Amino acid sequence: MKTFGIIAEGPTDQIVIQNILVGFFDNNELPSSVNFLQPLRDATDEARRQGGWPKVFEYCQSTYFLEAFEQNDYLIIQVDTDVCEHKNFDVRKTTETGSAKSADDLIRDIMFRFELLFVTCFGIDKYNQFKDRLIYAICLDEIECWLLPLYFTDKIKSATNNCIHKLNPMLRANFKGRYIDEDNKNNMVNDYWKFSKPYMKNKILMAKAYDNISLGTFIDNLKAQNIIL
Repeated sequence: MKTFGIIAEGPTDQIVIQNILVGFFDNNELPSSVNFLQPLRDATDEARRQGGWPKVFEYCQSTYFLEAFEQNDYLIIQVDTDVCEHKNFDVRKTTETGSAKSADDLIRDIMFRFELLFVTCFGIDKYNQFKDRLIYAICLDEIECWLLPLYFTDKIKSATNNCIHKLNPMLRANFKGRYIDEDNKNNMVNDYWKFSKPYMKNKILMAKAYDNISLGTFIDNLKAQNIIL
């Protein structure tokens, strides 16, 4: 079976992506072939808190990144767009004329940011060697927006802002008062597994994914690889 390494902002992001992979490939055995690279699956609680987009950038500039290609068939890079205008992230949400970029353009520019980072750190030859094994999961505005289609049927399902605020009342109603605690997210891996579990069913995933534009883009990125497990 093909293997996937996930480089993400945090462990909750990793588990949501893993569940989506299970549903996309319609294979419940897939988690055994998924490796959590950043943050590490078996990291201590303290280490698991050392996430966020800076750690994703740091990992992608390290030798661990190149070594990961030796142990995984594909690498998935996940980041949220909420703070992409930070000077060290360096992707603007607006065009040169000041208008908001389209979702497709913003996602494309963030992917290009990582491509440029790869070439700058390791050279064009290494990039050309490995580029076809990279899959991007760029979340507008945060990965919690990807969960909205599971719990809403109105226009909220496609929202790309304040998604945790929108999601929490539905989670409380469906999970006996459990909700997303933004100050304790990295210790909520089991909760996020439950919240995103419906995506493990291929029929549900494919029916819901395109209700959120960046989740749909991730699904399209997976389709483009033509991966046969």
